[in-house]
Amino acid sequence: MIFTSKKPEDLNKLYESLIKQLPNIIFQIRVTANREVHLDFISKPVEFLYQFSIEEILEDSYKFAKYRIYESDLVIFKKTFNEAIETKTKWEVDFRFLLPDSSYKWLRIEATPKASENDETIFYGLLSDITTIKEQEIQLRVADERYHFAVQASDRGVWDWDMVTNKVYYSSESMKILGLTESDLVASPEEWDEKVHPDDREEYYGNINLHFENKIPFYETCHRVMCNGSYKWILDRGKVIERDENGKPLRIAGTHTDISAQKEKEQELLKMLEIVNSQNNKLLNFAHIVSHNLRTHAGNIKSLLELYHDNSFTHEETLSNIDIVSKELNETIENLNDLVKVHTQTNKEFESLQLSDYVTRMLYILNEDISHKNITIDNRVDVNIRVNCIPAYLESILLNLVTNAIKYSDEKKEIKISFDVSDVDDYLILHVSDNGVGIDMERYGGSIFGLYKTFHGHEDSRGVGLYITKNQIETMGGKIEVESKPNVGTTFKVYFKK
Repeated sequence: MIFTSKKPEDLNKLYESLIKQLPNIIFQIRVTANREVHLDFISKPVEFLYQFSIEEILEDSYKFAKYRIYESDLVIFKKTFNEAIETKTKWEVDFRFLLPDSSYKWLRIEATPKASENDETIFYGLLSDITTIKEQEIQLRVADERYHFAVQASDRGVWDWDMVTNKVYYSSESMKILGLTESDLVASPEEWDEKVHPDDREEYYGNINLHFENKIPFYETCHRVMCNGSYKWILDRGKVIERDENGKPLRIAGTHTDISAQKEKEQELLKMLEIVNSQNNKLLNFAHIVSHNLRTHAGNIKSLLELYHDNSFTHEETLSNIDIVSKELNETIENLNDLVKVHTQTNKEFESLQLSDYVTRMLYILNEDISHKNITIDNRVDVNIRVNCIPAYLESILLNLVTNAIKYSDEKKEIKISFDVSDVDDYLILHVSDNGVGIDMERYGGSIFGLYKTFHGHEDSRGVGLYITKNQIETMGGKIEVESKPNVGTTFKVYFKK
């Protein structure tokens, strides 16, 4: 590299040429002790000031303000100029300069003051057109304000996870959804993961990992999150917005929405659909039973009359057989009538009933059978337990279950029947247990509550009681389950909805 020296006049020309190439305007102004302003140097004409020179502006700020500077900006313009003179600190100010066509430019002055020997202050500075920069700043601020307004106006919270620092930012709406304050803010993803319901974590992690591996463009999952001691359903959406050269995620942003109310409605709808399907199946089953049973009895009567007309039966034989069939028909109609009655009760008939009192009354009604078989009763139902039931249904349920326990008792053993209550979630559960002959659940478990289903050769078995019991319990919003083993015993669990 070769260095050459230049004459002073050549250097001056070089500096002048370089200064003219600069986009900004270089100036020097001098402020006297009397605050008179003089322009000592300016690098090039200030075309955008039109009829004003910079010296005129500085000499008569009132005149300049009246025609060119925004009124609100002029206050700052004067204040910063005077402070720079008094304190001999850098003068920096941005202001809007009005143009004849009613538009404006943003200008910036940056000048460094220096005190001279004769009590004057000399400013060496730059005058810049920053209109483009300011417009971009304003657009960015407006866009940011619109974004925040849109977020606040919606029901969505925004989060931003910096995977390099492992910190998460939550918007105010997010914190509101999660029930968080600044003091207990969840700052790391691990803390958030701990709040996700254990049953939902597998799907939650799976969706995120699929997106991290670039197998799906974004992830979306619904899961429960612990918020203020209870779970909320959250719709969580996210997308990686920055990756390294190897595709590893560096930053991910997303939203979450509280969909608890929606989920509750969905659950209610599912329950209603279950009820509708159940009632529809019951209706079809009832129609089938009516059609089958009545057709059977009608067929029997028809066959008897045909046999009578063929002189196969005498008059007395025919009447005797018709009498038997009519009794069976009447019994069938009574059974069907009992089933219809189960569904005609209304919620207005529900009452808060003392369960132990109804157990005692039922044992009193069956006392003769209990004494005859020398049955041991173990009643552990607390007197304070109450259930919300239709009185007639509760009595019928208890009678059916205990009558079955007595009917199918194993007389080779010391017969025992016990009553107990447990509390699980939304239900109080009555356990009615016996050590009777039991039921083969592998063989009969799917049809134990079916109509006219019997599983023992007992002469009094009709297969109606458990069917009616199940319908009564379900009509009251509960359910019934059974556990049984042959030669061991049976436990019926009646779920009363709280």
